[in-house]
Amino acid sequence: MEYQTRKPPDEFTIEELDRELIARGAQVPDNRRFTFGDTAGTPERDGIMKDVKELYDAAKSWTPNEALRDLDTEDLVRVLMIKSGALEGGSRGIWFSDTRMDYYEIPDEHVKKNADCVAAVCLEDSLNVTKRASTLKVKSYQKAFRLCDSEPFNHQSVLAGSMCTGFLVEKDVIATAAHFAKEENVTDLRFVFGYRMEAFYTPVKRVDNIYKGVEIIGRAYPRGGRGADWALVKLDRNVEGREPARLSKKEIVRHQSIYVLGHPCGLPLKYAPGAGVCSIEDAYFSSRLDIYAGNSGSPAFDSNTHEVIGMVVRGDYKNFRWAGSGYLSVIYPNASYHSEGSHCTKASEFIDFIKETEERA
Repeated sequence: MEYQTRKPPDEFTIEELDRELIARGAQVPDNRRFTFGDTAGTPERDGIMKDVKELYDAAKSWTPNEALRDLDTEDLVRVLMIKSGALEGGSRGIWFSDTRMDYYEIPDEHVKKNADCVAAVCLEDSLNVTKRASTLKVKSYQKAFRLCDSEPFNHQSVLAGSMCTGFLVEKDVIATAAHFAKEENVTDLRFVFGYRMEAFYTPVKRVDNIYKGVEIIGRAYPRGGRGADWALVKLDRNVEGREPARLSKKEIVRHQSIYVLGHPCGLPLKYAPGAGVCSIEDAYFSSRLDIYAGNSGSPAFDSNTHEVIGMVVRGDYKNFRWAGSGYLSVIYPNASYHSEGSHCTKASEFIDFIKETEERA
């Protein structure tokens, strides 16, 4: 069995993908085994297993299918589940499965500490500010996006108005996406820390950690939609009780394990682990992060060092698909919608500028 051309994994048949899975020796639970023409699946599967085993032993290779060599076994299982319909409805995600979780669910203290440096970036009219307290203007996530009941987080609220994400890089400097932070709106920008879920039904709506934008101290915006996209915003005062993110100076490599913290669709802070670097360009890298509109400006952290290696700036053009009675998130890989993953501006694009700003201060 020989494949000369490489194609997306979702274009292979269930049988081809299953052969690959068997050849790798993956243990698949009985309730998730993929059937072919017969009802139980065992006669044909056993025959395929025998054929593949012979081929596998002869090839002396970990994969009998060269076109699937770069696909991780875990991803292979997920593609099979998508193609078989096992992921329709309640279990979904941008890439293969939804890894996002709320702040109170984060198991790693290093990640929780990094969450403290992340801010929701919005405009002044997204807040109710009085002398006594400041609260967020919110709306129902499910109603705003007409979501199905099975869509995760549909009981939560989202920020009203335009917004994105940012993170603290100096005691009074925020890094965020240049396509949102501009000279003409910088003084209208508000940076809200601590917007997150403390329990399943306990969102933080009253906030005291609100800071104003004063000026853009550095910015790069690509023409043509690719390249570096970043802005450094000076705040009206130092941020209290939160440490700036640590930025990585190391070279980024393919398959580097990363995670993201941000505010997809204006939701309270979400942590999405389990992604990796797919490809690397001069000013950015791509990854299969579980992100949505609103994640622009989100920091992408190395899973081992917990340092920022990049910033989310571009993603998939379509977040949701119509499912008959409401919308569900688009699952990738998807035959109807193409995606090359999210683009993240490298931290190296703005780390030197931060140093220069620090030295001038």
